[in-house]
Amino acid sequence: MRSLPVFVPHDEEHLAAVVTLPDGPPRSVAIFPLRALWFGTGRVFWAQAARGLSFEVVFVPGLAERLFPQKVVQDPLLGDRERREFKGLETTEDRVLAERLALRLAAGAARRRVVLSWPRVDAQQARARVPSFYGLEVLRAAEGILPAFSELMRRAEKVAAARIGWPAPSDPAQAIDEAEHDLSLLKRAFDAGDKERRGTAHYLLGTNPHLCRALRARARRWLKRGTSADGLVLGEDSKDALAAIAQHAPSQRSFSPTALQDFAACPYRFLLRTVHRLAPREVPEAIDEIDPLSRGSLLHEVQFELLRELQQANALPLTRSGLDQARARLEAILKRVAERWKDELSPAIPRIWEDSIAGLAADLREWLRRLSEEPEWTPWRFELSFGLPDLTQRDEHSSKEPVVLDEGLRLRGSIDLVERGANGALRATDHKSGKQRAHPGVVIGGGAVLQPTLYALVLEKLFPDAQVHGGRLYYCTFAGNFTPVEVPLDELARGSVREMTRTLQAAIASGFLPAAPNEGECKYCDFLPVCGPNEEMRVKLKPRDRLQALQKLRELP
Repeated sequence: MRSLPVFVPHDEEHLAAVVTLPDGPPRSVAIFPLRALWFGTGRVFWAQAARGLSFEVVFVPGLAERLFPQKVVQDPLLGDRERREFKGLETTEDRVLAERLALRLAAGAARRRVVLSWPRVDAQQARARVPSFYGLEVLRAAEGILPAFSELMRRAEKVAAARIGWPAPSDPAQAIDEAEHDLSLLKRAFDAGDKERRGTAHYLLGTNPHLCRALRARARRWLKRGTSADGLVLGEDSKDALAAIAQHAPSQRSFSPTALQDFAACPYRFLLRTVHRLAPREVPEAIDEIDPLSRGSLLHEVQFELLRELQQANALPLTRSGLDQARARLEAILKRVAERWKDELSPAIPRIWEDSIAGLAADLREWLRRLSEEPEWTPWRFELSFGLPDLTQRDEHSSKEPVVLDEGLRLRGSIDLVERGANGALRATDHKSGKQRAHPGVVIGGGAVLQPTLYALVLEKLFPDAQVHGGRLYYCTFAGNFTPVEVPLDELARGSVREMTRTLQAAIASGFLPAAPNEGECKYCDFLPVCGPNEEMRVKLKPRDRLQALQKLRELP
């Protein structure tokens, strides 16, 4: 005697159902999709292909409203009335009958059990789905009564007991794969008390040595004391490790301002990127538009070539009378540079690429116009680098040697623009192509805005006979509203750099570079897969005494 049908809700990607037969496992299992092709561990058939076939167990997925049946409408070009005049043309009534026949064929192919399922969530619309009314007809055919939709859903939940957001049954024995089994056990452990949950997932430690190491490290991160799982946390007995990390002291090797900003954002990020030199794996992908980093590089390249040509033509400082000629140079340079970048990036959609270049051209034209309205400052050096081995696309006065500051730092980098005032004073300008992040009154911004002050100190060393006015951040696009942020080189700026250097020196000397992110720093961090999303929460559990110096640095103006 054939058993009654089983209704099971499932996720969009797989069936969450197990068929248990009292007299042994089935010898033949088939899956009959009604609308789209579903994949399972057994064979997959179209429902229309079930004629003459017989299986012990049949799965029929997709029995949900707007999936099966779909909304049936007449052909907009040739209606049913006209179609009936011709033989062989399918009408709306024929399509409805074909859908009902497909369900009958699929259900009729089952000798012992048929499992009907529907997706509980519409992934595209982000809303719940409801079972098809055909499910009610199946129950009426099997039991002789027509139940309500609530009864159908109650039966399905009783069989599968899977939940949205936790795709696993409540009973681990009903899991259909290892992932569901593990999730089911973990959910039971989460809901149980401390005594009941102890040892529930201990079997995971013996499954894989890498998984064992990862689970133990994650567990140690939640402890209220600092451990080796929290980043670089060395003790006094780690002499070899301390000697190795001491080679990266700010007085022993050179750093870029960007690397030093990583230390204030998160010491562990500084360790991974600057000390271990780790970086995300590059994955080739189709480029539709310019990403922010590439856009900034392209903008800097155009600015460098334009300013160099203007200087060679004795057209600096730029005045309003020479603005039209400078614009013509800008258009030619932008076209040349954009073509070179286009050959390297091979954008997938030319129109989107061209729109991106047009937006960049508008930014550059406005930057050039504003440059002609600043006669008190003359562009003097462009892409002036120091401590960088590659001097291509750099100012001819660049140096391969890093700059050693009195504050105890060895620096390398490149200053976008060095300007000279009418009185001979120098100003370092760092161009930004994004939104305004720093605001007037900033000095080092808690260690997050270092370029203006550090570049001004570098100019003092490179040009000891000149007076250095200070540094400047210039948000030179419409996104940044062409906002300049001046940072004078005064005692407050020098003292802030000294404090930052002392904090970094002490952290490296003691081997203490933990995962202690500043607020919001984890959101766009490249190393989020290494740490996980909860470091801001976990660091609050740790002792505060060793983090006081870092917190003091973050509070500097």
